[in-house]
Amino acid sequence: MREEQRRRSEARTGTLTFLAGVWLIAAPPLLDFQAAQQVFRPYWVSLVLAVVIMLAGMLRAVAPLDVPWLRTVNIGLAAALVASAFLVRADVSSVVQINQIVIGTMIALVSLVVAIDAGKWLG
Repeated sequence: MREEQRRRSEARTGTLTFLAGVWLIAAPPLLDFQAAQQVFRPYWVSLVLAVVIMLAGMLRAVAPLDVPWLRTVNIGLAAALVASAFLVRADVSSVVQINQIVIGTMIALVSLVVAIDAGKWLG
């Protein structure tokens, strides 16, 4: 019973992570109209991270078995997303940077809570 509950929480976390990745891709043109005109050039780092976050979330959501190392990967990707908001100095909107920080922090916290609940990090 407990294992089934963990699997459901992994699937929910994966789904939330996937949706966060979708939002990270959609956010620059929605929050900063100039991004749509510049064809995402200033946001390429966060967009690549968003695609990888989406793929990791999809894997977590549909994996038939528990894949503990994906928790650590998600936390690392979320940390990279937050760091890129501070480190990548391009012509970017501060609203988009704040969005990256908030979404990255949420992904990391959700993944951390699930990892602590499961009691497993790498296997």
